[in-house]
Amino acid sequence: MLKNYRFFGGFLTKNSRRFSTKKAKGNLNRYIQRQSTDEFTVRAREHNFRARSAFKLMEIDEKFKFLKPESTVIDIGCAPGSWLQVVVDRCPNGYVMGVDLQNVLPIRGADILSLSDITSPEVQSKIREKLAKRGSVDVVLSDMAPNPTGDNATDHLRLIELCRTVFRLFTEEKAFELSKNGVFLCKIWDGSARGEFIRELSNRFSTVKTVKPTACRDNSAELYLFCRNFK
Repeated sequence: MLKNYRFFGGFLTKNSRRFSTKKAKGNLNRYIQRQSTDEFTVRAREHNFRARSAFKLMEIDEKFKFLKPESTVIDIGCAPGSWLQVVVDRCPNGYVMGVDLQNVLPIRGADILSLSDITSPEVQSKIREKLAKRGSVDVVLSDMAPNPTGDNATDHLRLIELCRTVFRLFTEEKAFELSKNGVFLCKIWDGSARGEFIRELSNRFSTVKTVKPTACRDNSAELYLFCRNFK
């Protein structure tokens, strides 16, 4: 019997309370106020970036200098496209692909597979076809995140699993080939499973660094794992 359960963010929870309309409206108002004064949100509008997350990738690249003019880059979970905007600018002679379940508006210089499930064999076949002339991928990016449930521990584990799914695409499923010495950059929310996942990554990469760009909010558990030199 499921009458005492409801689905929330992909998880089944018991006796969940309904959201208060008044509380939700208050949260929305606070979000709008924060966005209107946030430094990186304002700068994103000024530079025509689709999201403030563009500055996170720019800072990480300035630190590790991994986006080269001729790099082949695939951004998995690329919506709304701000990371693609950065990559297209920094890899003018390369090949830039974005994949997302959502519809992503076109970006000049990027090959975007919208409404596409990266775990689908059909989508993976299409990716291999598009990469046939380029060969292997130099950089794999993942800035995606699941819809939050409100439980930090649960959200952390769900995001780790998303990152692990991307990791397996080029280590187990062979959806595409990551070049020797290639780079994998993914977002996580900090939590109990971080150490275990870093150990998994370290088995396939010579270097794994934890980074928190300035553009991450101070009260956020958001971190990035930068992995270099694929074995």
